[in-house]
Amino acid sequence: MSDVLVIILACGAVNYILRVVPFVFTIGEDLPPYLKRFLDYMPIAALGALILPGIITSFPDNPAAGIAGAAAAALTAWIAGGLILPVFASIGTAWVVLQYFH
Repeated sequence: MSDVLVIILACGAVNYILRVVPFVFTIGEDLPPYLKRFLDYMPIAALGALILPGIITSFPDNPAAGIAGAAAAALTAWIAGGLILPVFASIGTAWVVLQYFH
């Protein structure tokens, strides 16, 4: 077996173990309420950490376009919900900012 395949399999095993261990050791136990609240916010925080740098650096000459597009998407998602309308609102707002406020 090549070294690359061994490394890939080892990484996969470590990843699997790290994901399975919490389920194995917490079966039948309830988490404290403060820990449940903390874990409820983790996906939002991770998504924000992944998306925010892309918003700011998407248009290096005019970062306001990315910020305005994200704000338009957030506002549209809050009011109308769904996915299609916020995407189009974001694209349209970023285009307007790039065309008229550059």
